Amino acid sequence: MAKKSGSSFGSFAQSEVSAPNGVKPITTEFSRGSVPDSLYTINRESAWSRWRRGYELATATTHNNDYSYPFRYEIPNATSSGNPAPVVSGAFVGYPTASKEFGMHWAIWRYAGSVRCDQLTDPVSSQKLFIESVTEDANYWYVKLAGTWSASNTLPPPFYIPVPGEVNGLKPANTEIFEDRIIEADGPIITKDTINPSTQTRYGYVQAVVVAIDQEAGILTFKKGGSVQVTPDGVFITPSSIGFTPGRYLITGSRYSCTCQDFTRRDYSFLSSSTGNNKRQFPRTNLSSIKPGRFELTKRDGILDNSAMTKPGEDRSLEVVSPTGFELDYTVTDDIVSSVNSTRDNPGVYREFGSTYVRSTSNIAIAGSSAEGLPSYQDYSSVTLNPDTDSIPQITITAVDDSWTPLLDELRYCKHIYALKFRDQVFPPEPSDFPVDVGSMAEWEQRLVAKSEKEQESIREFQQTKRALALMDVPPYNAQSPMIFPMLQRLFNFATDRIQIENFTMFDKDGREYTP
Repeated sequence: MAKKSGSSFGSFAQSEVSAPNGVKPITTEFSRGSVPDSLYTINRESAWSRWRRGYELATATTHNNDYSYPFRYEIPNATSSGNPAPVVSGAFVGYPTASKEFGMHWAIWRYAGSVRCDQLTDPVSSQKLFIESVTEDANYWYVKLAGTWSASNTLPPPFYIPVPGEVNGLKPANTEIFEDRIIEADGPIITKDTINPSTQTRYGYVQAVVVAIDQEAGILTFKKGGSVQVTPDGVFITPSSIGFTPGRYLITGSRYSCTCQDFTRRDYSFLSSSTGNNKRQFPRTNLSSIKPGRFELTKRDGILDNSAMTKPGEDRSLEVVSPTGFELDYTVTDDIVSSVNSTRDNPGVYREFGSTYVRSTSNIAIAGSSAEGLPSYQDYSSVTLNPDTDSIPQITITAVDDSWTPLLDELRYCKHIYALKFRDQVFPPEPSDFPVDVGSMAEWEQRLVAKSEKEQESIREFQQTKRALALMDVPPYNAQSPMIFPMLQRLFNFATDRIQIENFTMFDKDGREYTP
């Protein structure tokens, strides 16, 4: 707040009005009020600000964003009889920034259609996995995939990957977005405008998230909440009024993650600032922000290794330290450590912001979904047990809501993820939490576009000239860094011991393949 004239209690004298962010406060006789700070916080945390900033970022970088690294990743040790090895296709997309140690925020985009059920078969019957039947209740659709499934003949990867010693195995497809956009085997992926030649109307399709997989019965459970229906009229409806269409084939939808501070709720630092000040930094979390939770350690041959890049063949492991009773399972990593005093803090590697923000709606953020509002705040829950007056009260943690708890699509999107959605022509709906007192929208947008272009050009020039890209980390060699390793695990949705540098196939600007 601005300084006041007179005593600290208040002032009756006329003085300059405090107006942070251009918002005039509500004043009283004895106070200038805290409303401006509150409004500034609301504007800063609004989903609308990120949505609009993402649009401006997408338009400002469309013509000159050269930091795109397309890839194809083959999941190791995941083949099944008669089926190809599951492959994930996507791209590392870099957004130059002045507030990151290597001058780059890396957003990771996994393309739609990485998994096509018309390319998967039942090893026993050789039947391709079309939608055989759909049943439902009030909250879920139950989709039966064609095949003769049993305990000895389970769904193929990526729906289920058997792991020796692990009863439940791996289910990378769980929590995935699926769409019924393939009409016939080996056919094209339809869009909302694809016409059915027999009826001369659009096909339409449904999109939903799978929340459970029964690999022995061949049944996928989809959540109705957040589903989207594209009608034959080209209209988006959410939640969908119908289920998936029997006879069609499912494909995976697009997914996104990012390494920026806004999405990870962490501030990583390795070497220096990209503003030209090469002063070494040691990130540390303020004591007031330290919360119970989990943190990760990247190790190579059992020794801590926080380097930004890794050579192929020198793969690192991800050790996750968790509070007792809140350990992660093998679907994340095979290196789990339990600690009574585990917190989210990892001094020297990142500064933890001490909170997690979750989107205000469970809808998939595509056109037709419900508009988002202010995100909800997640922390941790605890109870204090005091058996008698002579005992020391004991605080017991009952829930840990850190960055590992929500699903990837539940976390509040940053501007970089919104930019990727616009680039993917997904066009997420405009959030409803419009900033307060934003002024003339036309003038504000013009200033924002100019500012975005100027920032990108300035940072790009700094990276390519003064720094000569000497300190920039490069995909996929940075895939096992402390910053990107956890993001890739969420995006790929399988254990980190299967994320290996040598399994990436990269593509250059001309589409030529190369291996790291």
